[in-house]
Amino acid sequence: MDKTFKIYLAVLLGVILVVFFIQKSRPKPVDWTPTYSLDNKNPLDLYVFNHEVDKIVPKGQLKRVTETPYEYISKNKSKVNFLIIKQNAYDYIDSTLLKEVRNGCNLWISAENYVKSFTDTLKLQYADADPSISLRKIDSIKLSLCMSSWHAKTFYLRPVLNSFTFTKMDSSVTAILGTTQMPDNVVYPNFIRIKYGKGYIYLHNQPQVFTNVALLSDASSADYVAHIFSYITHDKPVVWFVKGQTRNTGEPINETILSVIFRYPALRATWLLFIYGMLLYILFNAKRRQRVVPVITPLKNTTVEFVQTIGNLYFLEGDIPNIVEKKIIYFLDRVRHRYYLDTTKMDDSFADKLHSKSGKDKALIESILLFINNFEKTKSARQTDLVKLNSLTEEFWKEENKTHN
Repeated sequence: MDKTFKIYLAVLLGVILVVFFIQKSRPKPVDWTPTYSLDNKNPLDLYVFNHEVDKIVPKGQLKRVTETPYEYISKNKSKVNFLIIKQNAYDYIDSTLLKEVRNGCNLWISAENYVKSFTDTLKLQYADADPSISLRKIDSIKLSLCMSSWHAKTFYLRPVLNSFTFTKMDSSVTAILGTTQMPDNVVYPNFIRIKYGKGYIYLHNQPQVFTNVALLSDASSADYVAHIFSYITHDKPVVWFVKGQTRNTGEPINETILSVIFRYPALRATWLLFIYGMLLYILFNAKRRQRVVPVITPLKNTTVEFVQTIGNLYFLEGDIPNIVEKKIIYFLDRVRHRYYLDTTKMDDSFADKLHSKSGKDKALIESILLFINNFEKTKSARQTDLVKLNSLTEEFWKEENKTHN
């Protein structure tokens, strides 16, 4: 390891340490994202409720399930109370779940948003209580319950994230269990019970009361939560669907070192800085130390010159028959390798085979074979014969030469 590399590495490590300590000492911003996670301790998560709910529901009666309702119901047919606490209940409410309620199960949902097909099925209208009210200007809303044990108690929910309420319903099958009083003093239902077949559906639209910030505030929602949970009957176990809300699924967590690093912003920034620094070092260091590659002149192909020289020697010597013989040998050798024909006997049968395989003009082939047979008999040739043979063979190989070129 040379001195330059040591300096680069020391500087890089120093920068990484500075970034790490800056990130560590900086106050972590509060995350107000309503994820309703069972594992996290952010204001709008369910960490506290998840640890306290076993005190509300009888011991052994609550089961947390990380499957979808369809997956769970396909394997379990017993009568239970289904529990859902999420911001959006879109991906949980389906015909399979409603069928189980119709057959005697109960469904308890606390969510801000419901899919319209679900509310239409229950003959509900779920809409904004007053579209003109901006949520950012509402300090709090008052929640009340209709049960006798609640008396005249109220719970003020802060901050306000949802102004939607149940504006219309079928009174023949629906009972109002709780209300919301908006800042304009108008009261709307926010907690209802619907008779559906042999079972009941409980709908609550302020899941925020279960979050960490609501339960741990000075005006804790714990009493309110305990009262609304009292509607869950104890004659059936409670199945709480928590898919996507917890990492504790009971299955082995397949995590790599990088997944842990990228989970924390400080480690992620440090790791990326290290990678980019190493890439820059390799780039500039390699550019500086690259060796000069010498230019090597390729070997010159002298085959053509050699053939021309040998041909000129034969021609100057006046040994025309020898040149003709060499051209015939070359021609027949090329025929053997190109068309896999035996050239020992060049008769009409050979001419037909060569014509069939090469596709050349039959008259041209016969002219070449006639010339070769005559030369084999006489072993004599003049310059005009050499020119004629050259013209015939050039004509025969004309298309092949174009292809190779």
